[in-house]
Amino acid sequence: MEEVIEQLNKARWYSLKTLDFSIIPSSSGVYQIRWAVGGKPQPIPRANGDDEKGILYIGQSKNLRKRIENFWLKRHTAGWTYDFYEFRKKFKLEELEVQWVEFPESEIGELETFLLMDYVAEYLDHPPLNIAIPRY
Repeated sequence: MEEVIEQLNKARWYSLKTLDFSIIPSSSGVYQIRWAVGGKPQPIPRANGDDEKGILYIGQSKNLRKRIENFWLKRHTAGWTYDFYEFRKKFKLEELEVQWVEFPESEIGELETFLLMDYVAEYLDHPPLNIAIPRY
């Protein structure tokens, strides 16, 4: 698990506005969406301090390309939430970035849960666009 977290920490961030979706693998994995201005993450106030990484969403998918594109097209729960609740007023679409790491389909749920629980443990809150998080 630690080496995947390290991969995610080193993964490149791409602007959603200018992203060529064909470069995203259609394999399984986890991804994150963040708020960044000029490539610099913007802090987001959380219950236990500011999230300096600007994470708006943590997710997993059997097909990363399709899922990230569906976020962009607002056919994904997080994309719909972003639009419906007008998160775009604070987090402009041109300021959203995405990164991903490929991971075996059989393990992506466990990794996503780990990333979400780690976020909640640190900030006592969930990423703004993650409406539901696993409860154990």
